[in-house]
Amino acid sequence: MPKKPVKKDYVTEFMSSLRGHGNLEAMFDLLPDVYFYIKDKDCRFVLGNEATLRLFNLKSNSELIGKTEYDFFPDRIADPIQADDCDVIRNDRKIINHTELIVDEAGHLIWVSTNKLPLFGRNGSAKGLMGTTRVLRRSDRLPEGFHQFAPAIERIQKDYSEAIDVEELAKMSSLSSSQFRKRFKELFRLPPQQFIQKVRLQAACHLLDSTDDPLSEIALKCGFCDQSYFTRQFRSFFDTSPKRYRERWRRRR
Repeated sequence: MPKKPVKKDYVTEFMSSLRGHGNLEAMFDLLPDVYFYIKDKDCRFVLGNEATLRLFNLKSNSELIGKTEYDFFPDRIADPIQADDCDVIRNDRKIINHTELIVDEAGHLIWVSTNKLPLFGRNGSAKGLMGTTRVLRRSDRLPEGFHQFAPAIERIQKDYSEAIDVEELAKMSSLSSSQFRKRFKELFRLPPQQFIQKVRLQAACHLLDSTDDPLSEIALKCGFCDQSYFTRQFRSFFDTSPKRYRERWRRRR
């Protein structure tokens, strides 16, 4: 029996016919290692699955709706996220398999792979974006091109509280120091030493927000030689002191 030809707008008609879009977002609640979210054209959250709510320590979507990255992260972290969002929405750009290191809801440093696609209304105008951020449980699941750096990244993840020599990381990656620095920056968009510093500062942010540990203890736990140096580096990156960061973000919870 010959197949009936599929109409050009069949998919659009089918999706429009579903009640509540078929509750498609519920499927993402069954994927605990995937953060799924939808944002409007102003980069405000419209929807997030359970994993996304856990990441932000929220109980329901009503607490998420209308908020932006700036409600959950300091400006220095939120700025590049929103810049990517605006690029996706305004320029019809797709972000596919962007790999980065983040801090999860438990304070663990984890690898994730992020995808973002623009959303369009029936008139063809941009309405927002939808995105997924998938947890990569093992460094050997990193995309092609990252594998050579897996031993070095694991060393940073595991030992960020210790002194880390970039020369040693280069040897672990079977590269010369200059090759390592160049290729690392191309992949991770940061020089190695700045990447290590960002990992340390991310870990410090979690401890400031989730514990009552004194600043001197947090400094040592995160690889800074003393509280004074930690405070200078923290202020340089976030434009605020660790103490004020703790006060500000605890008030928001």
